[in-house]
Amino acid sequence: MSHTTTTPPAPTRGAVLRARLRSLGDALRRYAAVNPVALAFAVAILSASAATGSLWGTDASAWGAGPLSTFVSGRWWTLVTALVVPDSTVDALASILVAVTLLAWAERRLGSRRTAALLGGLGVLGLLTGIGLHAAAWGLTDLRPVIATEVPVLDPTITSAAVVMAASAMASTLWRRRVRLVGFALLALFALYAGDADSWYRLIAATLGLLTGAFLARGSARGSWHRSSTRETRTLLALLTTVVGLGPLVALVSGGGRGPLSLVVDAYTQFDEALIEQCDQLSSSACDEQFALLMTRGVGPALLAVTPLVLLLIAAWGLRQGRRAALVLAVAVLVASAVLPVVSLLDGRLVIDPWVDGSGAEYVLWALASIVIPLALAAALLVARERFRIRATARAARTVAVVVGAAFVVCGAAFFVVEEVNRREFDRDLGVLDLLGLTVRRFIPPVFLHPPGSSPFPHHGPALFVYQWVGVLFWAIVCAALLWLFRKVQRPDAGDDRLYRDLLRRGSDTLGFLGTWEGNRYWYAEDRTAAVSYRLVGDVALAVGDPLAAPGERPAALAGFTDYCLEQGWTPAFYSIHAETMDDLRARGWREVPVGVETVMDLPGLEFAGKAWQKVRQPLTRAERDGFTSIWTRWPDLTVSQASQVVAIDEEWVADRALPEMGFTLGSLEELRDPEVRLQLAVGPDGRIEAVTSWMPSWEHGRITGWTLDFMRRRADGQNGMMEFLIAKAALQLQSEGATVLSLSGAPLADDPGEEPGADASPLRAVLRWLAEVLEPAYGFASLFRFKGKFRPRYRPLSLAYRDPLELPAIGAAVGRAYLPDASRRELVALARTAWEGRK
Repeated sequence: MSHTTTTPPAPTRGAVLRARLRSLGDALRRYAAVNPVALAFAVAILSASAATGSLWGTDASAWGAGPLSTFVSGRWWTLVTALVVPDSTVDALASILVAVTLLAWAERRLGSRRTAALLGGLGVLGLLTGIGLHAAAWGLTDLRPVIATEVPVLDPTITSAAVVMAASAMASTLWRRRVRLVGFALLALFALYAGDADSWYRLIAATLGLLTGAFLARGSARGSWHRSSTRETRTLLALLTTVVGLGPLVALVSGGGRGPLSLVVDAYTQFDEALIEQCDQLSSSACDEQFALLMTRGVGPALLAVTPLVLLLIAAWGLRQGRRAALVLAVAVLVASAVLPVVSLLDGRLVIDPWVDGSGAEYVLWALASIVIPLALAAALLVARERFRIRATARAARTVAVVVGAAFVVCGAAFFVVEEVNRREFDRDLGVLDLLGLTVRRFIPPVFLHPPGSSPFPHHGPALFVYQWVGVLFWAIVCAALLWLFRKVQRPDAGDDRLYRDLLRRGSDTLGFLGTWEGNRYWYAEDRTAAVSYRLVGDVALAVGDPLAAPGERPAALAGFTDYCLEQGWTPAFYSIHAETMDDLRARGWREVPVGVETVMDLPGLEFAGKAWQKVRQPLTRAERDGFTSIWTRWPDLTVSQASQVVAIDEEWVADRALPEMGFTLGSLEELRDPEVRLQLAVGPDGRIEAVTSWMPSWEHGRITGWTLDFMRRRADGQNGMMEFLIAKAALQLQSEGATVLSLSGAPLADDPGEEPGADASPLRAVLRWLAEVLEPAYGFASLFRFKGKFRPRYRPLSLAYRDPLELPAIGAAVGRAYLPDASRRELVALARTAWEGRK
């Protein structure tokens, strides 16, 4: 039956713009209704910065707080103005951004009234505490040089940090630890290395906020502490490694840093300007060394100098994923950075000028920053080494060794040849041994090196260029090789599915047989009584369907599989699970996104009688009248002619669309070959196969009690109603065999008909609904779902379960790759074109 549709006129640009403005206005009104305090604070910061001129770069220090500004000068109002007036344009923008994001997050957990009270109370208390400690520090002679000459503090993020830390006590365990670890790591990083008063006041206020949050959450589970898991331990150590790696960079960016640990930056300083000025009147080996550093400074040497810090950041990334190679790299860099400065100090290269005669505080702080912290972190990594058991493959390790070795040889040979040809560009004559020694030294970061004052250096030309960049090129290759090595990890063997099939026969749900498909791996409980089938896509482990476990054992199976994934450095996710499994996961703090609906027919007492079954009974009656029969068989039992016809029907279906064939939970010809899968053929009076379906078994107490529809294909030029005919005949036949359940399988991206509109308003759910509309012209998921509705099924929602919202992008990408693992560029372009044309 054909019908005509009228295409509505395209909206004008003005109408589109007005619609977008209305949508934006609605979003802003909703935001203001939920976060009034955060929005008001952002407006206050903007107004104050504009009124004082700090937004345009005008000095607003008169409004700042500090021991002299507040106590000595008697400007008590600075305890308030310092919390709303930023000191620069950048500070204003950063403070407003923090207010509308992090402070808004805190307000949604604390409530608006409590947020407003803490915003003022914790801000003033944090300033008073910081000012008091600041003044007390001046009384310590040894620390006086560390404390900067007072620059009045102007920083609205001080009170925001306090409120966010207080709100962390009201967050879930995952987000509470994440906010606290990341927050205090960043706050401590700037306080210990940059050392400005703003950073210290911010850290003090955040600590007060943390204590306040613990008080507010007293007596509740939210305020309690729990033992860290393997994943959290990895995250913590990776975070500490990142702080140690970024600390010197923060000190360098902040002008050398004034924090107690900023002395470590001395190891990265390229030259001493004061000493170079004195060298105009004297000559010494120290002058030769400083002139060498001055002549050879630039982007290349600067990059070489920070190579250890880059290596630590790379190691931190690998530690977060549990890589053993990252552990070795981090320990090696930390130990080297701790031991070699001591050698330099003993050799007299590293000289720390005492701030006060006879004082030893500077040596204590230098030793703490350069020796104690790296060694302590290295020791912590070694103690926790069992948490980093994910090893690279032997082949990958050999490849990296060959690449690094070859890079060293090639770069070293190139350096030697260029410098040999351009010997005249050096400040002195070089022998072969001198040039060989210089070649080796150019690959060692300066922080690991003790260069003698007589070190030769080129003045200009190709020799200077190679001198500056050959080490950088080598270490860039090393960094790229390490990142590649982290990806090439040993994967557990997929194993065979014999035990999984045995557990299936003990008892399984309607979608359990999907776990037997090619490409799946298997996790088994220690007692081998529970199993999870999963698809490993990158670092995401997608569990397929519900676990095979007795109802009482299911929570333990879910926990065991999750722990196994975290040990391997994978992101676990459960795809196409039913409500019972979702309930168990929800009790463990997991979240869900609906991803489809399974349609199930209950066979006991089923009769295709009455008006409600007319849309099924008519095709069934017509097909039988025309001489069509339903034949049950299995792939090994097909004749050559039958198998050829089934293959031809499938190839015709795929070719007709010119689109990538989907897999994962959607079966293809490969899945039909399983001996336990039953095939149902619609055969015409001439013996030609018109349509084919496949049915997967499900068991209960060792007996087959249900069948699940998977494969559905019919000839494009065949008679209509063949699928209704086959499914109706299957229901009647399987009912007579004693089956109780007939599942028409899941409909991807379909909405539960029993779900109220707008019940799930999450952004990801909105994206999935949009994706369903886009893919409908290509794959017809919604049409298939409506077709199955003819059989008056019972609807069972299917969900995707995940632990962390931040993992959703990776999980979504893994699901896409699982469904389209072998799609070519041409097929993806065809898919996009079909989807676009269907949206017109």
